[in-house]
Amino acid sequence: MNRTVLSGILFLVSMVTSLISSAGEPLSVGEILKKCKASYARVNDYTCLLHRKDLVNGVLKEHATVLFKFKRPSRFYMRWPKDKIEAIYADGKYNNKMVIHGGLLFKFMSIAVKPEAALKYNRHTIREADIGHILTLFETNYVKSRTDPDATILFEDEEMLGNRNTWRFKAVFPADRDYYGHVITIHIDKELFLPIKIVVYGWKGELFEQYYYEDLKVNVGLTEEDFNVNNSKSLFKVGY
Repeated sequence: MNRTVLSGILFLVSMVTSLISSAGEPLSVGEILKKCKASYARVNDYTCLLHRKDLVNGVLKEHATVLFKFKRPSRFYMRWPKDKIEAIYADGKYNNKMVIHGGLLFKFMSIAVKPEAALKYNRHTIREADIGHILTLFETNYVKSRTDPDATILFEDEEMLGNRNTWRFKAVFPADRDYYGHVITIHIDKELFLPIKIVVYGWKGELFEQYYYEDLKVNVGLTEEDFNVNNSKSLFKVGY
């Protein structure tokens, strides 16, 4: 085989390998996690539509879609458009309580409750609704799995979620070893390098939870006014 033909073959192999790499499996799980953490560190605020399902007291609950806003440090806003309810939690403000207004019960007044009160109807408090919580779960379970021969975290496929192109990773963890779930899938937005969906199943095949951050927009310029219960643009007609 002459040198010209060999060079041509090597060039074709290189092109095919490059195409497979760009269209198929992304970086390793560890590298993806590192990039996600770096990307999240650059996020000052974001907005999205949050879709949730979770298992509470043995009952799978599908919650109404909410408009969700987050801003550092620890500012959370949820609005249920259909029920005209708002909830705000801002660390260090409102006596570190979640302030709720709207709906039939609180149409003319606001109430303040501890964030943990939501656990009666949810698996998580409002403080755990941030995508940073998903990254923490991802990292904790990934680090643990690295020394566990019975645990796997693998790239599964590319998938479109709405208009976002994502990498889908699947983790399978053994029971009784303090993992967050048995089967966990996480979708990483390929452009933002941020998780936008997580689905967690238990060891009996039951759905523990599903969180989907649709239409995620980062660094949109949210201010303290977006988390102020006396903001005239909010539903909080009576401040706290």
